[in-house]
Amino acid sequence: MGHCQGHRKNKPRHLLGIADEASIHGAVKHGIDTFDSCYPTKIARHGTLLTRQGRVNIKSGVKYSKAYGIPIDEECACSTCQHYDRAYLWHLFRAREPLFMQLATVHNIQYMNDLMARQRQDILDGKI
Repeated sequence: MGHCQGHRKNKPRHLLGIADEASIHGAVKHGIDTFDSCYPTKIARHGTLLTRQGRVNIKSGVKYSKAYGIPIDEECACSTCQHYDRAYLWHLFRAREPLFMQLATVHNIQYMNDLMARQRQDILDGKI
């Protein structure tokens, strides 16, 4: 992807359908300002949670069934991380409780908001 050619600098550049972290990092470096994608909510509904330490695939292991007191992401300020641990979320997912999808979606959207806040700060700091 080259820099956004032919666009006025005073107009925002929007990218639809791309929202995985690696693509966002690359797109921001090439001048994309905003993103719109179902990615964080879609993967949440299927049991994948985004964290600063990498993805947590809650459905993949019984190891989360004993993760009492451990939030999805220790650095996250979302209501899911503040009130629920991995063991409870694993239980909700295994029981096919719709509440899991809601809590996971809240978390993943907060993660993406935090990611974009870090990107904006990196731009202001001249890192990008």
